[in-house]
Amino acid sequence: YLGPSFYGTVQKGTVMAGQYPPKFQALLEEYPFLRGLIVPVGELAEKRKELRKSGTEMAMLYQKALEVKEGRHV
Repeated sequence: YLGPSFYGTVQKGTVMAGQYPPKFQALLEEYPFLRGLIVPVGELAEKRKELRKSGTEMAMLYQKALEVKEGRHV
C-alpha cells in the first residue's frame, strides 16, 4: 500500500497477502479509489517513481487520499 497512513487502519508501505484487515477493507469500501494505491510488489519501484512525479495517476490518488485522511482527522 503506497497511500498515506490511516492510523489504526493501515500504514504507508504495508505489504499484504490474502485478505485485507477488516478496518482497511471498510476504508476501501468507503473510498474505492484507494485500491489504486495498492500495487503488486513487482511494480513497487516503478509506482514509487510515479508517486514522486507531479500529475501522474499515482500522485493524484495519493493527494486525494491525503484529503480523505485530513477530513477524517487521522
